[in-house]
Amino acid sequence: MTEGPDAVNCFVPGARPGYDACMTRIARLSLVCLVLLGACAPPALYHKPGAAPAQIEANLTACLVSALNQVPRDIRTRYIPAQYAPYRYCNSHGRCYTRHRLISPARTESYDANQGLRARVTEQCMAQAGYRPVSLPQCDPDRVRAAQIATDAPQPRLDATSCTLRLPTGEWRIVTPGGA
Repeated sequence: MTEGPDAVNCFVPGARPGYDACMTRIARLSLVCLVLLGACAPPALYHKPGAAPAQIEANLTACLVSALNQVPRDIRTRYIPAQYAPYRYCNSHGRCYTRHRLISPARTESYDANQGLRARVTEQCMAQAGYRPVSLPQCDPDRVRAAQIATDAPQPRLDATSCTLRLPTGEWRIVTPGGA
């Protein structure tokens, strides 16, 4: 008790060994699960009643190229320092020390600083061409199984039953089951 604050309560166990690393793994696994679940959801699509899929793709490509010319890439690199978590270690002589455990090593990341602005310019270009972004639920397979959906059919008008369907090619289409 007279050896100072480091020796007092050394017999009280500190954080469990590996606890911080375990919590980091759980957090990372949760993030991966959220990303994978988000990958299953249909993406936001551009809609214009009567527009053919080939025309939509051509307009989107033209808008992406135009946006890239107007807002060029600005690749930047940022340094993210290592992260450490403190833990208490007591030796066999009753001396306790604070040590640090590496949680995440130092790293650098590259990113495009103009990506958000370029996306807004693309959306403005598509809006000028008469398209609007829509987010619709994925179609129920039982409802659309009976319907023959041509891959090159023009986009239908939207109503309460409109949904998105993933084609075997991996592309998404807006459909209105039972609609015209």
